[in-house]
Amino acid sequence: MKKKLFIKYFTPVLLSGLLLISGIGCTDKLDQPFENESFTSDVDYTIGENMILPLLGAYHGLYTRAWEEPLTLGIRGDDVNAAGDQVPMQEQDNYMYQASHWNPNSVWQQHYNDIVNAFTAIDEINKYREASGNNAMADQYIAECRVMRAYLYLNIARTFGGCIVIDQLDNIQNTPVSNKAQVMQYIVDEMTDAIPNLPDMHPNKRSDIPGGMTTYTAYAIQALAYQEMKDYQGVVNATSQIINSGEFKLADDFYHLFKKAGKLDDENIMEFQYSDFNQGEGDRFGFLFAPFGIGGWTPVITGAGAGWGFYEPTLKYIEFMLDRGESVRLETSVIFTPDGITELRNDYGTIPEWITNTNREGDIFNNNARMNFVSGKHSQPSTELVPGRTSYGSNKNFIVIRYSEMLLMYAEAITRGASSSISMSADDAVNVVRARAGLTNLSGVTTQDVLDEKFAELAMEWGTRYYDMVRTENTSALSYGGRTFTMDKAYLPFPADQVAELPQLEEGID
Repeated sequence: MKKKLFIKYFTPVLLSGLLLISGIGCTDKLDQPFENESFTSDVDYTIGENMILPLLGAYHGLYTRAWEEPLTLGIRGDDVNAAGDQVPMQEQDNYMYQASHWNPNSVWQQHYNDIVNAFTAIDEINKYREASGNNAMADQYIAECRVMRAYLYLNIARTFGGCIVIDQLDNIQNTPVSNKAQVMQYIVDEMTDAIPNLPDMHPNKRSDIPGGMTTYTAYAIQALAYQEMKDYQGVVNATSQIINSGEFKLADDFYHLFKKAGKLDDENIMEFQYSDFNQGEGDRFGFLFAPFGIGGWTPVITGAGAGWGFYEPTLKYIEFMLDRGESVRLETSVIFTPDGITELRNDYGTIPEWITNTNREGDIFNNNARMNFVSGKHSQPSTELVPGRTSYGSNKNFIVIRYSEMLLMYAEAITRGASSSISMSADDAVNVVRARAGLTNLSGVTTQDVLDEKFAELAMEWGTRYYDMVRTENTSALSYGGRTFTMDKAYLPFPADQVAELPQLEEGID
């Protein structure tokens, strides 16, 4: 039976300081939705086949992200401007932080909700272990929960500079704050323990949970943690496992990677999955992409919903791409309005004729008071909407980690002196990414070459550019458009609502 991440299997937990934890979830057949039913008692742990249910609930929690989370993680880089009427996001984009800002509190709260959900799922899986008669499967399910949890810790630590790493749910008030390096070491160790128990395959080859966590998801998260620690040998060791596996390759078509055709592509290592279940009404599971979009467009499909205009690619990024002679990646990453084209011409001069305010599918993007440019990676052509669905980006998946990022992380680590046991050089890794973009090969690539390639390839994706510039202490790159960035602005303050409940947060990070 094909499972769909849809129905909740509740085990409520109330956790002081981390606010309300909704519980864990599970899914079942689409035609038997048990939404609104709460299985808080009479759970029969002797039914071994139900051991998958708490795991599916953990996935449901991971995929159910609030709209403000990816925006909050992404707005501080020089690839994105915070647009629209969200003053806290605009202030954060200009490195003016307040502990009372609502959206970082949401990031903290939502991430910890799902961390606790993962803990609870692990506990529930263990209760089914004996009846399942399959210790290896129980260990795999628990390892998957640990990978999800590690990813959530990675986001929190990179955002706030540290966090509380929960060991026991009943001891949080007495758990000290871990600094970023300590959190990253925890993630590395967690993934080392989890990897042997995970499926050794591409996520899209899993038949039980297509797109679920595998060995290589864990290696990717471990590599990201090593990178934050500036342990570049660790980066090479982890990314080499992904590269040498033969399981991954770059999508041939960069543009459609971020459209419906890119779902479960061989390039995707981690991906939040959503679906309209190929029906125009009734149940659906999706992310609210409207904040990334623009109001006032003229879609090919009449009635297709517009966006809110909160997340705008920067003029700096666009001009950086034009200087490089980029077309495929620029067209994919940025959608232009007439005013945006005028602004670009006035600031840059002559621009390529292919730049218009119409996408390949014929949707027209009109002028808007909130933004001149739109993130194309987060936009779905109206022609891809299932008939009857009108929500902006309905039926679109959210790619989180891609193989191209692993290749470029590997290349950077090699340029920083790390050694590799596989045959791929730093030049090779960079050039395979450039070839997909239609660019010529480089030789003797430097660290700066790789960072530039990452800027071109990964712009607007989950704050990657910002984290790179913080890690390399490149304050000049982040000081643009009238902003002045200093390293004391690298991390957001702990949210006031959380500090009020957890006094150790007030003491700060060592």
